[in-house]
Amino acid sequence: MIRDKRIVMLGVLVGLLLSGCSEGEKKSYTVPEKLCGAAVAPDLTSALLPAGDKLRVTQSSSGGPATHEFCDVLVDGNIELAIKGVWRPSGTTAKQAADKELVFNSRSTDGGRFALSDDKAFTVVDCKNTEHKAERFSFEVTVAHPTGDISQKMQRFLAAFSEAYHTTLPCQS
Repeated sequence: MIRDKRIVMLGVLVGLLLSGCSEGEKKSYTVPEKLCGAAVAPDLTSALLPAGDKLRVTQSSSGGPATHEFCDVLVDGNIELAIKGVWRPSGTTAKQAADKELVFNSRSTDGGRFALSDDKAFTVVDCKNTEHKAERFSFEVTVAHPTGDISQKMQRFLAAFSEAYHTTLPCQS
């Protein structure tokens, strides 16, 4: 009899925990179709974000000789998806961009177009800019709380984002 009560209590406790978890898994926010000026399908962005109530996108850049561009996606006030753009010299590969950012466990994919790690993805695009003394522009995407293997999701997102954002860069011919 006591054992039956324990099993029932355990079942109720598990049920309460699961109902609490499923409630927390809801994405109550709307993902925009543009992130920092780049048109990206909302489902590609949403696949990298956790549940939450409020989403906000911020864009900034650092000054100085090595200008960096930043685009952060915040969910409930926490940065959950961070995108960084950096001007690079001619010939820089995605793998070299990852190494430069101290991500040494990355692997190249898609013929070297991307470098992926557990929570980061890199790619580079051609973009000559004499002001920045650069021939290429690298993109780094960081997912704050990856769940499982998200490498393909990051690669699909980064392919779309880098292509769209590239059109906003001050590239010279």
